[in-house]
Amino acid sequence: MNKIKEQIITMLIEHSRIIYSVVSDMGVFYSGWAENYEKNKDTLEKKRNKLILSEEDADQIKIRVIQEFAEVGAGLGDYIALVLRMDNLINNALEFVDILTYIDYDISDDIKKKYDKLINKIIKMTDALKKTIKYLRDNPKEVFNNTTSIHEIENEIDLIFREFLNYLYDNKDLDVRKLLRIRDSIVILEQLADRIHDIADLIRVLIYE
Repeated sequence: MNKIKEQIITMLIEHSRIIYSVVSDMGVFYSGWAENYEKNKDTLEKKRNKLILSEEDADQIKIRVIQEFAEVGAGLGDYIALVLRMDNLINNALEFVDILTYIDYDISDDIKKKYDKLINKIIKMTDALKKTIKYLRDNPKEVFNNTTSIHEIENEIDLIFREFLNYLYDNKDLDVRKLLRIRDSIVILEQLADRIHDIADLIRVLIYE
């Protein structure tokens, strides 16, 4: 059983590295978009294609975990559930990238700063998740510390998200269609943070089983 657990965790570590790479690339995509989407369009399309390839790599790991370990005994089924939940994070990152391409990049510096703040916190949160998975093998104390950090960052993200929403709704000069698309984009980011938070909760359960 311990050998099977070790194999699953090895795959989870590989999967978490892809997730961190995807979320980091999402941040790079946003920066290029905010600078000048039209000017950087070709480079950003390549970045988007890289994200899609990363999603395929993550899918392969997910499929391997399900095929090889779906019949594991009680106590390890939660590890299978973990990789399924983690896989959803990549979907959120791709959704955010897709919706950005429908938003006019010529937005105010205030909005760009709020995006930056939100995205940077999510990247930090994803890094904490990657470290959490790494320590699942043999360091429950660091797992606890990193999941605690995830909880704290998630609280900060909730506050940034609410302030961002209030700013949008109070901005009478913002075109309604643009407002709705920006709102939808930050909702996706907030959902991404919520999912990382939920994964951290599941991991805490795992280390105390």
